[in-house]
Order: sequence, then C-alpha cells, then structure tokens
Amino acid sequence: MAEYSIRERIIPWEGLARSGTISEDDASNIKLLEKSQGDQRAQVVTSQLDGYVHTLLDVLNKVADSGKTDVQKNVLTVINDLLLSSADFLNATVKSQDPYSSFIKVLKGKNDPAVDVLALYDLTILMSKAAKSGNNEPSNDFLVTVFDRLSQFIGSKDANYQSLAVQLLQELLITKSYKQVYADNHMVQNYKPLDDLIAQSAKQAVGLQLSYNVLVTTWVLSFSASINKVLVRNYPDLIGSLLQIAKDSIKLKIVRISVAILRNFVEIAESADSQFQIIKLLMFNDALSTLKVLRERKFAANSSDEELASDLAYLSEKLEEIVQTKLTSLDEYLTELENPNLLSWASPTHKSQDFWMENAGKFKDNNYKLVNRVFDLLADSKVSTSGKVILLNDVQHLIKNLGSDLITYINTKNGGRDKLLVMNLLENSNGDNELKYQALKTIQMLVGHDF
Repeated sequence: MAEYSIRERIIPWEGLARSGTISEDDASNIKLLEKSQGDQRAQVVTSQLDGYVHTLLDVLNKVADSGKTDVQKNVLTVINDLLLSSADFLNATVKSQDPYSSFIKVLKGKNDPAVDVLALYDLTILMSKAAKSGNNEPSNDFLVTVFDRLSQFIGSKDANYQSLAVQLLQELLITKSYKQVYADNHMVQNYKPLDDLIAQSAKQAVGLQLSYNVLVTTWVLSFSASINKVLVRNYPDLIGSLLQIAKDSIKLKIVRISVAILRNFVEIAESADSQFQIIKLLMFNDALSTLKVLRERKFAANSSDEELASDLAYLSEKLEEIVQTKLTSLDEYLTELENPNLLSWASPTHKSQDFWMENAGKFKDNNYKLVNRVFDLLADSKVSTSGKVILLNDVQHLIKNLGSDLITYINTKNGGRDKLLVMNLLENSNGDNELKYQALKTIQMLVGHDF
C-alpha cells in the first residue's frame, strides 16, 4: 500500500526544473518514464539505457539532501522498480561511473526513515550484483555506511523496518569480502540489535519469520572463526539464547538453524582454547540436557532430518568428550568470572562447601590473580547488583578457607583499596538490603569477626 501511494503521488517535475533543482531534460525523461507502464516502460528505458541511468542517479543526487521527501521516495521507488524488473538497467547501473554515491548521500542526510530504507534496498541490489559480476564493487567506506544504517534500523521499534533491514544485511553478508568489512568495522556495536532480537526470540517475543531471518544472518556470520570468537566473547548470553530457542521452538527450520549456529561456534574456532571457552559456555547453560531432549524428538531420533541429527550428534559427542577429559567445577566458575553477566545462584559452585574447600588454594596462584579478578568485578559499574551479591558471598567462602593470608592480602593490597571497596558497597547499597547484608558480612570477616 505504501509503495502504491508513492507511485501514485504526482510530482511537479516541471516546477522542479523551473526552480533549478533538476534540469529540463531530466524532467522530460522522468515524465516520459512515468507515462509508460510494463513492457512499454522497459522499451523506453532500453532505448536510452545509459541516459536513464544517468538521469535517475543525477536527479537522486540533486534531491538527496533537499528535504523533498515525496520526490526522494518517488525517484528511489522508480529506480527500485527498474532494478528488480530490468536486468539491462541493473547491469548498466552497476557498470556506470558512480553507481553508489547518490544513495550514500541520501543516507548521510536527515531524511524520512522510509527514504533511507528505500536507499538501502536499492544499494543492496546494486552491491549484490556488483559482487556477483565482479564489476564496480563498492568501497569499504560505502559498505560501512550501509552496515551502520542497517544496524540502526534493526535496532528500531518498527517491525517492518527491522524485518527488511535484517534481510538486506543477510543478503550483503553472503559475499565474503563484504562480510569481512562488516567484521572489521563496528561489528560488536552493529551486532547488538541482532543479539537483542535473538534474546527476545528465546522469550518468544519476536515473530517467527523475523526470528528465523535474524538466526540465518547469524548463521552466515558463523562461518568465520575470528567472527565467532568476537561474538561469543562480547555476547556470551547468545549461547544460552540459542539453546533456549532450539529447545522451545515449534518450527523445525528455527531449531535446525539454531543448532547449526552452535555447531559452527564450536567447530569453527580459532584455536583449541577458543573452542574450550565456547564449550564451557555451552556446559554452563546445561547444553547436554538440551541436546538430549532434542535428540529424542522424532525428527532426530528417526534421522528424518539428517543434517540436524548430524549437528546434534557432533555437539553431544564434543561436549561429552570435554566433560570426561577436561571440564571441572572450577571451569564452570571461571566461565562466570570471564562473563560476569552470567553470574547466577543457579550455578552450584557459589554455595558448595566442597567446591571452596577443593579450589580455594588456587585463588592464591599467580599472586592472587583470581582474587584480583573478583575485586575488579566488584568495582565494575557494569556488573549487576545481584552479581556483586554473589561475588561478596564468594569472598566470604575464600576467607573461611584461606584465613589470615587472604585477609592480610585484601587489607593491605594497594593501601587497603579492596577493603575500602567493600565498605563503599556497604555504605552505598542504593537500598538493596541483600547487597548491604553481604557487604557487612564481608567487612566483619575482614576485621576478624566471623558472622
């Protein structure tokens, strides 16, 4: 309906020519194009192919930052129609001297969002064709502008813009060289709205089609070891979200793509250490139980979906191998220290007397390296209040098991900075009684009074 409205709106091309916004020749050519439909329009364009490419790009360049929204929408829609319906026009536009600058100029202006979305749509068609034909591929700067704007639309609250932007991003990322540009420029920032949508999908708060498209986009990214490392390091919750989606989704294609991403994260890793870090996150999120549930379902049990069954088997075997040979309860705890947003009472380590008796001594290694990490997190404003409550509980367990050695270290390190940090949490608990209580217990133990 919106595109129909754009096409039907009358644009005063002669008036624009008289005002000097466009040339008289441009106005005449576009009016002739508007009067033509279907095969007739194709003949008009083909008869003056290079001329119409030049005219439309030139007019778009002239109105790109004019604020004339109706004119911008009209020109972008005409270009879009021709790019989709005429292979000759598409090829000629890609081969033209400068196929992208007019659209980029639109994106850098302050326009109606619908104008920018149309420009992004047209650019995606052109850039995809350029990659396939090997002609006139866009500069990295142009690609970065496109990726940044697509990310903004994916993070918007307009479901239509979100859906289209995800599909356009997915189309561009299929090209390996474009994916590398995405990875090298603002990827952590630009991936955040995708991660947010996956987290919402895990709560079934996103439409199935949008959820699927976001997952496919992530799957396309997951064929790069370096990208996987960055995504998992910066968005550790992504692992848990993917497991939840795979477990809960009623759509087989969503289950399949979620599991495929997880397999890629594990299989396509930069090193054995990177792979181990990812497997620790999987284990932290009880992946073996989820995989067991999925393997017992009909589509996997009878191998009706061989690819999914293979992915599930690979993940199960890999995780079971690590559990038997490498993974310890300390690894689970270290996963939380590495990813503090995962700190949770759900992990049994925090309340396990056996865990602390067995592992407390390791917190003294390397000049109390792990103790320092705990206090760094307590000082970090990005760590949640609930996370700090858990960390204070852990400090108490360490004091109980390490005694005066640890108390002396905390009270004297950097002039007693860590002790002052706990006192500050006590005095500035912002009304959180549990934080205040745990800080009080810790202070009492540091001054030698067990609680």
